[in-house]
Amino acid sequence: MALFGLSPFDIMGILVIVLLIFLIPWIVRVRALSSVNKAALELENMVRELEDFLIEISKEKGKPILDPSAKIEGFMEFFVVPPVDLDPNGLVRKFEKILDLSEDRFKQMINEVAPLADVETKANIVMTLKATLAINDVAKQVRHNLELGRKGNLQILLMLQMSIPLIMRVVKAQFEGAKTFSEGKPIGDGAGPIVAGLLMKDYKNEYITEIEDMFIAKKKMEERDLIIARAKGPGARVGRVGKVVRSILAKENIDKVITVDAAVKLEGEETGKVARGIGVVIGGPGVDKWAIEEEIVKRNIELDAVIVKMSPEEAISNMNQKIADASLEAFELVQELIYNSPDDTNILVVGVGNSCGIKNILDDISEIEVKQNKIDAQEDKRGYLKR
Repeated sequence: MALFGLSPFDIMGILVIVLLIFLIPWIVRVRALSSVNKAALELENMVRELEDFLIEISKEKGKPILDPSAKIEGFMEFFVVPPVDLDPNGLVRKFEKILDLSEDRFKQMINEVAPLADVETKANIVMTLKATLAINDVAKQVRHNLELGRKGNLQILLMLQMSIPLIMRVVKAQFEGAKTFSEGKPIGDGAGPIVAGLLMKDYKNEYITEIEDMFIAKKKMEERDLIIARAKGPGARVGRVGKVVRSILAKENIDKVITVDAAVKLEGEETGKVARGIGVVIGGPGVDKWAIEEEIVKRNIELDAVIVKMSPEEAISNMNQKIADASLEAFELVQELIYNSPDDTNILVVGVGNSCGIKNILDDISEIEVKQNKIDAQEDKRGYLKR
């Protein structure tokens, strides 16, 4: 018997469609909650593991009198408030001051939890702590949005679910990078310091200075005067590049500045591609770049830039073979730029990047300890080898 001219099969079909209209959003929400919750738990476990790791290396290498656990756990809530930008005049200088103060606070913290560690080990622990804080911030943001999703905000939940694969990809690289810092291994972002370290070969001791975690050398290349600046190694440092380079430009009669740094490649581009350009290549919030550009404009200085392309994950994780080889290629390109400059040119080369695992002065690229590929890893369980 038909109802309203509909057969039993038609009625069943309508009921199924109505049921699905109500069920599909619920199924989508449950699946999204499940996947995001799994990622949130994984991120929080990473943070706890790194906290335990920091406590362990602080006890082992720093020999603190008191247990550092409470201090390290408390420091996970450390934050930096950016300056107000309603009036942009002087904003960069305010930012520079806040960043300097935060850097000092990190060093103070490590002096408290690992007082007897040597200087290079302290630098490595500072960078490990920074990486842990970065992962902790991501974990808290993911948890925050997850809880909003639980309260019915399906749009935020779906956006977060779609972003989770990319978030986890970067965070897992940061997690590996944190362990790399603690072990004093070089990371991809060390391409700039490698180039500068190779250029410092055959230096003279009287022309070496250290300022603000930066290592500076002077030498002659044929008829050209060369000043080379990079973050001090082999501890994990990036140095206060802007402040130091600005000081050099103010004191020295520089004709050309060459900056060398790692750069993020586009998807589809090859890792280790070396490129030449014009400008100041320095990452970060822009304070260092601004400081250098201000001096360059005042003095009408020529600019060259050399980059080594890599993914964000490669930049913050243990350096691989391709990036080490590309660093040598970048060194050769910088040499070419120097030799193509007129005689009596005063040139400043700045190797921008993290100096972790990279000696101040390198005689050869083979001194860099790089990550082992999967095939060779079977021969060495440690996962590392010397080139």
